Amino acid sequence: MLNDFERKILRIIVNYAGQRRRIPRMDELENKTGRSRVQIRESLLELERKGHIAWDNPSAMESIQILQAWEQEAQMVRKPQPAGSAVKYFTDY
Repeated sequence: MLNDFERKILRIIVNYAGQRRRIPRMDELENKTGRSRVQIRESLLELERKGHIAWDNPSAMESIQILQAWEQEAQMVRKPQPAGSAVKYFTDY
């Protein structure tokens, strides 16, 4: 699961790639996020570790490739409802 900052960086990268047809530069990420280069770099490495991006050359932002543009949501476990429970609610109450 991505933390808020990792999710924010991923969204910025995906939006730049879609709208401007390129990956944002480090200074653009600094302006958009308000965070330091060190924090951005750590988050990018974490996104790579989690399989959202591929970053073959960490010294060049242009080498980032988007692998997964969004976070996979965890499957919610639902309890099975007994048959007729909805009807019973409206008829008995």
